[in-house]
Amino acid sequence: MATVLAGISISIPRVLVSTKAELPKPPLSRTRLPPWTSGHRVNSRRAGLVASAPSMPPNISEKVAESIKNAEATCAEDAASGECAAAWDEVEELSAAASHARDKLKVDDPLESFCKDSPDNEECRTYED
Repeated sequence: MATVLAGISISIPRVLVSTKAELPKPPLSRTRLPPWTSGHRVNSRRAGLVASAPSMPPNISEKVAESIKNAEATCAEDAASGECAAAWDEVEELSAAASHARDKLKVDDPLESFCKDSPDNEECRTYED
């Protein structure tokens, strides 16, 4: 591959890669299969489901609205200033955080939804110490 610019030739050498037969093969390793694929049961304690607090703070929409007002006030004086850009960056970050938090609340784990429908199933049992 060569490029000519104003009478100057620049060539880029290409390196040939060795064939597949010459490449060293990785050593075979024994992989452990999950217990449910090997046909035997594992006697282990299962952790119970623990309800967690929502990941979205309850007042994040208020923070977004407040940051928008601050950005508008900052940009009213000088729209081309660095402070104005930083204020709108803060608005963007808070809006993205609120959006991601809302999306995270919508996503439901398939096992949790299954266990809500059939709590007596074997996969949904919880054990206490």
